[in-house]
Amino acid sequence: MTDQTIGDAVLQRDGRSYGLVVGGAGGVVTPDELERVARVGREHGVPLIKLTRGQRIALLGIPADDLPAVARALGVDDRRLAGPCLKYVAACPGTAACKWGMQDAIGLAGALEARFGARPLPSKLKMGVSGCIRNCGTCFAYDLGFMGTGRGWMVFLGGNGGRHPRNADLVGANLSDGQALDLAGRLLDYYAANARPKERTARFIERIGLGAVRDDVLRFVPYLPIEDGTPG
Repeated sequence: MTDQTIGDAVLQRDGRSYGLVVGGAGGVVTPDELERVARVGREHGVPLIKLTRGQRIALLGIPADDLPAVARALGVDDRRLAGPCLKYVAACPGTAACKWGMQDAIGLAGALEARFGARPLPSKLKMGVSGCIRNCGTCFAYDLGFMGTGRGWMVFLGGNGGRHPRNADLVGANLSDGQALDLAGRLLDYYAANARPKERTARFIERIGLGAVRDDVLRFVPYLPIEDGTPG
C-alpha cells in the first residue's frame, strides 16, 4: 500500500483499489464487530481481508466506486484523518488474560488511543504496550513503548522497525497508568513542537539527541526522578 489516502481509505498497489482498516486499540474486537466485517466482505466481494501487524483488520482491494458503501457498512464513513497521526496502539493481553501479565496492557492501550488518536503530528506514530517484561508487545520497536513490571510502567521513546531499525530509549520507569499517560503527552508535545515534517521519532531522537529530551522534558516531570542522566 502507498500512503495516499481518501479519508481513511488507502490506495493499493494496483493504483485503482483501496483498503480500509477497522479494529480497536490493542486488537480488541467484539463478536458483533467480527460478524460485521465478515458480512461486509461477503456482500461487497472484498478480495482480501487480513490481520495487520497493528492488530487491526484490513479489507483490501475495494474498488473506488464501492468505497462509500463499504465505509458506511463498516461504520467508518464519518472518520477522516487530518494528516499524520497515531496509526495504532498494539498490545498484548496483559492482566486481562495472560498468566504472566503484570499490568493492564489492554486498558492502557485503550486510554492511549482515546487521548491521542485524533491528534495531528509531524509524522505517523505507532505505540506498543507489553504487560510484562516478556515484551510480547515489542515496545522497543515503536515510537512510544510501554512495558509493565511489578512496580508500574516503563516508557520508551524513539523505536523503529523499518528500513533503519532503532531500539527505543528508556525515558521513564515505575509509573502508574496516569503517569504513563501524562509522560506520553509531554513527549508528544515536545515531538510535535520540534520535529521536522515527516520525521519519525527515531530519526528525531537521532538528530537532537536523547540529552535534549532529558534537559527539555524529563527534568521537569515531578514524578520522574533522574539520577546520573538515567530515568527511573
